[in-house]
Amino acid sequence: MKLFYQTKQTEEHITIFLMNIMQAGYLFLQALESYIVKGCDKKFKVLQKQISALEAENDSLRRQTELNLYHHMILPGMRSDIIDLLEGCDKIINKYESDVILWSVERPQLPQTMHDLLKEMVHTDLSCVGALVGAVKSFLAGYDVDTEIQNVYELEHQVDLMAIHLKEEVFLNKRLNLARQLQLKSFIYSLEKISDMAEDTADKLKVVVAKHSL
Repeated sequence: MKLFYQTKQTEEHITIFLMNIMQAGYLFLQALESYIVKGCDKKFKVLQKQISALEAENDSLRRQTELNLYHHMILPGMRSDIIDLLEGCDKIINKYESDVILWSVERPQLPQTMHDLLKEMVHTDLSCVGALVGAVKSFLAGYDVDTEIQNVYELEHQVDLMAIHLKEEVFLNKRLNLARQLQLKSFIYSLEKISDMAEDTADKLKVVVAKHSL
């Protein structure tokens, strides 16, 4: 299935757009690891700026791609579906940016006992997002996406289990006052939300595939 014609620009924009989401995810993981070790130091601020730059670039790419889709498609009925998928993916990189900004403002103190599982949780988040990006690429290239979508669902479930474990640890820790417990709960939920967003977009993709296979 060839979705675009007359120009390679739209395909190139989408490729860069999806690559930026993956790159921002790796920077997000580095930002978490840096924050755990040294808080909002110079390295963290550099990573924060790099994530923001990728987010801004993706906003521009998304807008240009949406315009191009109205001029360079063989299947006009698919325009809105592709735009919805790109917007769903865009929410993820927006989430990376908003999270690191929030950390720099609120400065949550993360108990050492949570460090390893938090990093594992974000690793799994990134794998989940990676499965989604792979599914979107496969769909645009005309390939089957069932396996990749299923991977998104399975990885999202793994993140849910880790989040439950972390929240239990927070509220069983009697050395933490309620204010700090609630702050940590919010921190964990924010990380958990990344895979939820990937799952939501995978759901949209599944519907789009079913609609256009009829």
